[in-house]
Amino acid sequence: MGAGTFFSALLEKGKDLFSRLAEQAAARRRLVLIAAAGFLVIILLLLILAGVTFRKVRNAGTARNTEASAGLPEGPAFLPEDFFLPYEPDFVPDVLLEREPRNGWTEEDARPFWTDPLNGNEEVWRERIESGVDAILEHVP
Repeated sequence: MGAGTFFSALLEKGKDLFSRLAEQAAARRRLVLIAAAGFLVIILLLLILAGVTFRKVRNAGTARNTEASAGLPEGPAFLPEDFFLPYEPDFVPDVLLEREPRNGWTEEDARPFWTDPLNGNEEVWRERIESGVDAILEHVP
């Protein structure tokens, strides 16, 4: 079997397949045409419906707007400043002190914050100190 025979057999099978498809297409052509016409009618009806609906909505909206806007002042209902935060700088400022920092405390400055631990509690502190010293000395060899 040579290449010529192979290609001629392949050509014959292709023609046979094409003729079968053409016969089936001719039989189904009516069905395809009816289905296509049905789809076109549906699309046309949807376009008409959308146009009528849009026109009704537009007319109703303008009628409502003219009736409702008769008693309202003109101008925007909301200002853009109501929706956006104010501008903030991109840097963080240094700490602003009310006065210059002090290098040290005087006795008058510290007096409201200082309480003497020995006033009235001398015996409690003496016992704590002695127990701490005893605990350290117990571990000395």
